[in-house]
Amino acid sequence: MASAFLLLFLAGWNGGSTGALIPYIERNYNISYAKVSLLFVSTFLGYVVAAVGAGTLARRVGFGHAMLISILVELAGNIINSSQQVNFGLMCFGFFVVGMAFATQFGLCNAYFALLPKTLMWTCILHGIYGLGSFASPLVATAVVSRGVPYHFFYTTNVGLNIPVFALAWFAFRDLHTLSQHSSDRGPAESQTVNVFRATLSNRAVWTLAIFLMLYVGAEESLGGWIVSYILEVRKGSPEGASWVASCFYLGIALGRIFLPPLNMLMGERLAVLVYLLVAIALECVAWVVPVLASTAVCTALVGVAISTFYAAAITAGGKLVPRALHADAFALMSSVGQSGSAFWPLVVGIMSTKKGIWVVEPTVVALLGAQGICWLMVPKAGRRIE
Repeated sequence: MASAFLLLFLAGWNGGSTGALIPYIERNYNISYAKVSLLFVSTFLGYVVAAVGAGTLARRVGFGHAMLISILVELAGNIINSSQQVNFGLMCFGFFVVGMAFATQFGLCNAYFALLPKTLMWTCILHGIYGLGSFASPLVATAVVSRGVPYHFFYTTNVGLNIPVFALAWFAFRDLHTLSQHSSDRGPAESQTVNVFRATLSNRAVWTLAIFLMLYVGAEESLGGWIVSYILEVRKGSPEGASWVASCFYLGIALGRIFLPPLNMLMGERLAVLVYLLVAIALECVAWVVPVLASTAVCTALVGVAISTFYAAAITAGGKLVPRALHADAFALMSSVGQSGSAFWPLVVGIMSTKKGIWVVEPTVVALLGAQGICWLMVPKAGRRIE
């Protein structure tokens, strides 16, 4: 678990820095919101590749080896991003490579944690650590670039973190070939190759949860990715203040994932998500309509707390609804489709911002939160797994 925690911290560290660096990337390449959004498109394409190939890779080379390969691929992408700030196309390729690696790791980690006792608690802690990485990186990234250091040097920190991540994963996962399955979940050999992915694609719960995660991650990354630009241009804040707003949003996510699970279990995951969604929509509306920087900052942080446990709730529901034989493919697909929201919806915001202005961030997030509620109501009710 320590290996997975460090791996998710690095994922949050990488993802959280993008929003803080966007203004400097735009300035360096002299590009618009729409063009800088190609970084999100590149990441999305990486997620698509992972959605199709992660489960197959895990079956072909083994769970542990698939994890190690994804970390090495991620290292290559981080080296690309840290080595230059001249070719924007090459930077997009680096984001594609890192996105493909992260989506694979997310899927494999989620499949592993779905089998643990107290799934909700451990999954919340796992993704809470992702939030801690996302909290820290905007502050560090802003501190680096505001002192005149070229933005691409920030990505050397990712390269440095990749080394202990790989070392720890080597000791933790190198001998893990497959995840445990119950005998009732096992099928014939053929189903373990071709038919497993086919069964995954035809599973209603997998697709409902995948779309829910795409909307959730889209809302999270649209807010976290564009809030710095929003604070700078709409609320007229300072770069340091804007980075603190982004960091506090991710801190809210991290703290919520660590401290809210007992309340979720008391209310029931299904009801808890709906209650938190109503709270988040109300807070986001206040952040939108009240033209005060302090109000926007506080409400944004509290929105992070409110939506913090949604990812873990979806993974927990998937663990109950999806047969274990499908877990590697199902969680790879759910995580990759979910993470594609972190590329697709920020891209949509970037395109709309180019035409209408960056103010569209807040109403877009409100719409995504509402769509999550509709999707969550469509998720089949999860009972206790019959072993």
